Amino acid sequence: MFKIFLAITVLTTPLQGDFVIGQVPSDAPAGLDVFSKHVDVLGLHVFAKSNVSDSRVLHCANILAQWIDNNEDGEVDNPLVHQNLVDNYASMLMWWNENQAEGDMDSIPDSTWDNYYLQDLFGFEVNMNYPNNQEFDASLEETLHLVTFGGYSVVYPSVWGEDHGTQMTNTMDDVISGGWYHYYDPTCDYQCKATEYFYWSLTSILGAQDYSWRIPEIADEWELPTLALMQQHDSAMVKMLQDPQWGLATVLPDASYNPSAPCPADLDENGSVGVGDILALIDLWGAAGGSADIDGNGIVGVGDLLALIDAWGVCP
Repeated sequence: MFKIFLAITVLTTPLQGDFVIGQVPSDAPAGLDVFSKHVDVLGLHVFAKSNVSDSRVLHCANILAQWIDNNEDGEVDNPLVHQNLVDNYASMLMWWNENQAEGDMDSIPDSTWDNYYLQDLFGFEVNMNYPNNQEFDASLEETLHLVTFGGYSVVYPSVWGEDHGTQMTNTMDDVISGGWYHYYDPTCDYQCKATEYFYWSLTSILGAQDYSWRIPEIADEWELPTLALMQQHDSAMVKMLQDPQWGLATVLPDASYNPSAPCPADLDENGSVGVGDILALIDLWGAAGGSADIDGNGIVGVGDLLALIDAWGVCP
């Protein structure tokens, strides 16, 4: 039998999930220098004009992050979708209103609109008091659009594609035929309707539309604002959206993205690193890999013990 005597100085560094507003990066697509603010959101981007308050910009950034990492474990929920968005410089563009946007449009070349995934969100539409003030927060809609049309529809074209004949648009056509979805905007083509259908369906399942003040104001377009109604009239879409293989959100974003760092040293999974974890590590001493191989060198040994000590305390 051997004994290990440890003198441990516990140093804790809280994980910083806060986003930082900075200058427009030099590698931004041509024309986006019309904006003066920028936030990197897990490799995606939020650009904003100077008159859009920092609080509204960060509100948008947090919601975007929660669509990408909905369980807030610090890892994106669907790496393929995320990578496609990153590769195409997926960005939210925040003007204060439509008039300001129109003034900038000519400064952004067609090549930028055509070659990158861009979604606008007007600052005045950002409602940080939803649902308490009984006004919807457009941030929930526009950020989700970016993720779905630039991510899911491209990576999984036969399932989430926005053209005729995909698994999603077939369910949409059935819902339209049933009279539950009727989009009358003449500027919105079939693909646009599919983007909106994805948004309506997912947010209805997650409870974003289920308010007495909200239901009548959207009834001229969408009549399945609750999970119960979705299950009754569009069960096929509910099944698709709740299938865990897609890594879609299961909780509605609340603009408070606080990712938890992985805690590999918590071998006994009690939420903290302590004596029980040391005992578990000793029990596996010399093993080839496994959960106790914290430093990933292929064998459980001194390096893993030091890593465990370094992580001592409550998991972040």
